[in-house]
Amino acid sequence: MHANLRLVGFLGGALAVLCGVAALVVGGADTVIFGALMTVIAGVIAMVGAFLAGPRPGLAALMMIVAVLLAGSVAPGVIPALADTAVVFMAYLAAPGLLLLGAIVAFRERKAVPTAALTGIHS
Repeated sequence: MHANLRLVGFLGGALAVLCGVAALVVGGADTVIFGALMTVIAGVIAMVGAFLAGPRPGLAALMMIVAVLLAGSVAPGVIPALADTAVVFMAYLAAPGLLLLGAIVAFRERKAVPTAALTGIHS
């Protein structure tokens, strides 16, 4: 299950980075530039969270939900820049959905990892 979680997190993060870079290229108003930078940062946070999904699924869930909230909060500034290109716009809408799915799965998997594996203390 951790492999699927990592795949979903990396895919959602990569889509967010790709759409953020596309919005930076289109540019325009200050809200688009700020939103695009925040979307790129959200994608990087999500990919780091996906990397931590194996050993620390609770932290991965937290990082992915932070990425969803960050990307969602700047969406009104980014959507006008991406609305002209349907493929990029649909990827921008899919990225938070994948990250939300990854956060839910990571949250459910957080108790599946034994504490001895995290601390190194075996009884």
